Parts: sequence; C-alpha cells; structure tokens
Amino acid sequence: MSHWLPVSSSANERTYNPCPGCSFNIPALSKKSAIKQRCNSEKCFFNVILLETIGYPTRNAKVFAAYLPITLSTSWSYATSLVLVHLTNPSLLTSSAFSPSFKDRIEDDVLPLSIQSLYIDGSFHVAKDSSPPSMTSAWLALDDDGLIIESSSLQIPSCFPSALRSEIYAVVLGLNALSHGSLISIYTDCSQLISLWKRFVDVPFSSKLLREHNHLLWLSIRQLVKDRNLKVDLIKVPAHSDDFYNIQADSLVKDAHSSLQPTVSPLAFCYAPCLLTFNSLPIVMNICYFLRSIADARALLSFCSMARFTALGSPSLFDWAGIHFCLSQIKGFASHKNGRPEFWIFCIKLLLDILPTLTTLQQRKSYLYSPDWLCPQCNSAPEDLNHLWTYPYILLDFNPCLTHRSEVAKFRDSCLSSFLSLKLLDSTFQTGFSALDCWNCESPFPSCLWLTRGLLPAHLMTFLQQYFPFSVIYKTISPLLNDFQIELYGEIWLCRNVLFHAWEESQGISAASKLHGPSSKPPSTTISSQIYNSS
Repeated sequence: MSHWLPVSSSANERTYNPCPGCSFNIPALSKKSAIKQRCNSEKCFFNVILLETIGYPTRNAKVFAAYLPITLSTSWSYATSLVLVHLTNPSLLTSSAFSPSFKDRIEDDVLPLSIQSLYIDGSFHVAKDSSPPSMTSAWLALDDDGLIIESSSLQIPSCFPSALRSEIYAVVLGLNALSHGSLISIYTDCSQLISLWKRFVDVPFSSKLLREHNHLLWLSIRQLVKDRNLKVDLIKVPAHSDDFYNIQADSLVKDAHSSLQPTVSPLAFCYAPCLLTFNSLPIVMNICYFLRSIADARALLSFCSMARFTALGSPSLFDWAGIHFCLSQIKGFASHKNGRPEFWIFCIKLLLDILPTLTTLQQRKSYLYSPDWLCPQCNSAPEDLNHLWTYPYILLDFNPCLTHRSEVAKFRDSCLSSFLSLKLLDSTFQTGFSALDCWNCESPFPSCLWLTRGLLPAHLMTFLQQYFPFSVIYKTISPLLNDFQIELYGEIWLCRNVLFHAWEESQGISAASKLHGPSSKPPSTTISSQIYNSS
C-alpha cells in the first residue's frame, strides 16, 4: 500500500507512478526529484499487492537526496484510514476489491423469518503429537414454538486457533444463515462473547477494534447485521446446565471434531468489507504487532545467516529462537542509563566474535599489531576468542582456563538445580543433562565454546524439550546465561584487559596511535613480547 507505485527498481533513479485518479497523476511529477517535495497522501486509495510496493516516499529529505533504496513502511494510521474509508462509504462495497462471491454469500439466505432463536457453541482442541489443533462451531435454529428447524456443525480452519475464536465463528455462521430483517435471540454459555459483543457490535465503529484479536470476525458480524438488517439479542446460558438445546449444541460441536479438516481458505468465512492478507491468509491480530513480527522474523533470518555464524556450521546447530529470546532481554545495552553498558557491549561482541583480542586487532590494524605476534600472556598461540578460555597463562594467579572450567561447571549446576526445582524428575534427567557435550570444557568441545559465546546448542534444547516447553526453557536459561557471562567478564576479560594494555605500552602502542591511520613507519618488531613476559 502506498500513494506512489514504484516502476523502476534502480536505486539511483527510482521512478514512481501516482495512483490512478489522483490529482498528482502528472508525468512530470513521477520522478524522485519531484516526489521528494511532496508527502504521500492518504486521501486516495487503491488496491495493490503488498509485495509489489517496494518504495514508500516519506518526509525524510535526506533519504531522497542520497538516492538510497526506500523500503516499505506501512503505517498504522494508513491501514486504519483504509478501513475507515470502506466502513464509512457504503458505495465502496461494490468495488472490485472483493471477490464476485461476496454479494452472493450475503444473499444466500437459508432460514425462514419464523426463526426466533439460535443456540451456538464452539470447541477448540489443542495440538497433540498425533493431531493438529482443531476448531469447530455449531448452531441450532428454533422457531417460536421451540422446535429445532435447522442445525449445522463443521470444522473451521485452524488459523490462530482458540476457544473464543470458535465461539465467534459460530455467531458468524449462524448470522449468515438468517433471512433479511430477522429478529433473533442468540443463546450462548460464553460470557466473554457477550461482553465483546457489547464493546464491538452494539456501539458505533471505532478504529480501536482493528487492534483487537479476531477483529476481522467482529467486522464480519457488524457487516452481516448491517446488510441483513438483523435485530440481535445475546442471552447467557449457564454453562454445564440442564438446558436441552445447549446440551444439543455442545454435542454437535464435539462430534464435528471427527469430521474432515476444511479445505477452504479462511477468507471464505470472512464478510469484512476491508481486510489485509498475508500469504493468502487474513491478518486477524493487531496489524501493528503483525508487521512488527514480520520485521523481527526477517531480522532474525538475516542475523542467523551472517557469515560469522555460518562459518561454524549449519544453522541447525543452534537454537535461534532461544538466542533471540536471550538477546531480547538485553534492553538498551548501549544506553548510559542501564547501569552497566560495558557488560552489555561485551555480551554482544562476544556473541559476534568481535571482541578486541590480539588476533582481531591484527586483522583491523596490521600497521600497529604485527601478524607475527602471539598471545602476550602465554606467547605460545595466537590470541583469538577461544584462546581466552582454553590456555593457561604464565602468571600463576591468573589462569583463565581454570576460571572458565569452574564457571561452566557452576553454570551447568545452576541450570540443573533450576530445572529440577520446576518439577519432579528421575535420575536419568540429571545424568543425561550433565553428559551433554556443551558442558565438556576439558578438551573443550566446540559446543562448549559456542555456549560460552551465547550460542545455545540445538542438542541442549532438544534434550530439555523432552521435559519442558520452550517458553519455560528460555525463561530459565536466559538469566543463568547472563550470570555466567558476568563472571567471564569480571574474572577473565577485565583482568586480561589490564595486562593487555600494559603490554601495548611496552610495545609503544599508545591511545593516540590507535586513532591515526597507517604511517610510512613499519611496526616495531624488535621489541619482543617475550621481554615483557619475562620481566
């Protein structure tokens, strides 16, 4: 959705066409240089596939002046205004935006005007190992003599399944079967359904409805009531009572779970005059949250596809959902208000393997750090990230290898204690958990080094998933991983930095020299790191 439709894909000269019928539809105004002088208008609307709109003009003149690619930014106000226009202008309901069957379904009356009552019910079964989630809805139609004239039950598409959603579906399907001008009483044992009806149907339309879950179903109900000229009253039936009709509706809806899964699109049950879809599925949640979740998913995909991670092996080696959860707990790590910004920066750099170890500095500033230099503390191997935790240094009082082993064991024991406190588990859990490769820091195993960085190994999550849901696993491990890395930061990294800066001074590397670029003078290699280590 955008006021301007992109035509060319070149970032240097991207061309847009104004939407048809717009007063700005002048060829001279279709170049980027002209568009940047105007803001997009939300007063004219058109239909365009979301994926086709790859540009979105804004007031940000710097973006246009630099001729940078512009990405789609669908605003909440824009989406709201789209729906408001359709809801306040009845003539738009006959637009080609809707399928030809839209009016046909509205005219598809089933029940006679003698119908006075509808008993509705919905049912939801959660997903199990052997079966997917299932939603069903049912209704009974009674005349003024209390005779059951018609009944219906079916399994509905399990898109965003919930018990409340199945109840709302029952209302939609029941209303769709009524004749024009019907005066109907709907009996339900769902108190929440009646409460939401009063908020969303019995009052004038409000854009706040679009922020609610199931807003498309509520819009469909409003549309059916309006187009059919229905007079509807909702009546509460006590749950688990001896009401014969309510028991009958409950029996119908339970039996429907054994029927075949529906093969129709969820759109077939939607009567809303305006809707947004994604991959042919209607968006039934808060649109802002949905767009944010899409952006988060794309960002996570880009993140786990970084070369620094793929170089370690297949992405399936790690549990990226858990890694994302742990990262999301770091709020404002670069802010001066969070109390310890240096630690948060350490965590991010540790995860990305960009801590300023000697090997990293040799790659970035080879004019200052000779490629021949080894670890200043042990002088036996290059100082890369893994070296920080695996090699004992010459100084007896500072042995990061032993410190790392001790902290890994403490991290393992803390995790084990936390999980055992959640529920009663047999000894096989403790034995299997402690035997996982990610706790083996003697060699150490690659998965142990990954876990040190904050890369949760997939085999650890696979083991824990046998006993706990992922949400519990993530909430348990995240703070313990944070505590583990705090110890690494204080006991190893800060101590290492003190010694490393002293070594830099002995090599003639000052803070000022780090700020300047390479000079014609080659790095001094006559002063060996061995001199400093032996002094």
